[in-house]
Amino acid sequence: MKRGIVIGAVSFGLVLALIVGFRLEAAGLSVLVGVVCGVLATLPVSLVLLWALAREREARQRLEERRREAERPAAASPPVFILNSGRGTEMLPRANMPNVSLGGPRDFVIVGEEEQNLDASQGYTNGIKNH
Repeated sequence: MKRGIVIGAVSFGLVLALIVGFRLEAAGLSVLVGVVCGVLATLPVSLVLLWALAREREARQRLEERRREAERPAAASPPVFILNSGRGTEMLPRANMPNVSLGGPRDFVIVGEEEQNLDASQGYTNGIKNH
């Protein structure tokens, strides 16, 4: 049954193509051939686009699943207790503490002049000339 339908459809198409081919002028036939070639040329691009859209849809679904899993509430975790050592505000920095730099004396190099190191023995402290 299916084979007969396929054979009939192909036969109808061939007969129709022959009738149209014999009755059309050269200009009409060239337009028809151009349309058929244009449609055939778009098939590979259309198939690639459909494939890319299917992959993008799958990726979007996977991302949506991961997002839903991330939004699920996690298993209840045990409570966390923070015990203060009892020192209170003693550990906070004080405003009246002097600015103490850690480490030894600092050496500075002025870029663009003769290379010389500036250190505390030449009257410089933290890169500023002491007057």
